[in-house]
Amino acid sequence: MIGEILNAIMQECIAYLGAGSVILKTNYKPKNIPAYSMPLILLEVAEATESGQFPGGLTQMDWQIGLNAYNYMLDILGEDITGASTDLLNIPIDGIRQHFSYGVWLADNATNTGKIMDDITNNYGFKFALGGVVPADALDEDGDIMGYRIMFDSCSFDDSTSYVKMSDHPLEHLVQINNPPFDA
Repeated sequence: MIGEILNAIMQECIAYLGAGSVILKTNYKPKNIPAYSMPLILLEVAEATESGQFPGGLTQMDWQIGLNAYNYMLDILGEDITGASTDLLNIPIDGIRQHFSYGVWLADNATNTGKIMDDITNNYGFKFALGGVVPADALDEDGDIMGYRIMFDSCSFDDSTSYVKMSDHPLEHLVQINNPPFDA
């Protein structure tokens, strides 16, 4: 489940950005900063502590997905009156927040692998719900690269753990007894 979900989200980030780097946060290496193109998205999965299992075995997973979006802040002194430097944050931060909240998927049309974002919705009930925007972990000590973590909460269901099986015997007759107020 989580592998399919992460792959779909990564493909969607790549399709949305068009240019830039998208990697798992666990694969990020500070020494490779010059090799990463901006905007940069570090995808992370936070804890799923609210997950549980229903009677019958259906597993509910409450994922927290973090999209750590970074871009260069070219005019760190604030002397740029055109706003070009601060506009660099619009694409990876506001744009990602809006795009994933809106839910019209680009990767479903850009890849040859089918409708990957729709697949995770159809297979697992996966949907994005904005969970907040907070400063992301700093990438370097110079302050050149600005970043924010856009958090999304999601609830998904894994029915592969279900042990409820359909009966081989169809229900043929039902008699409802002692069910007020409907039997009056």
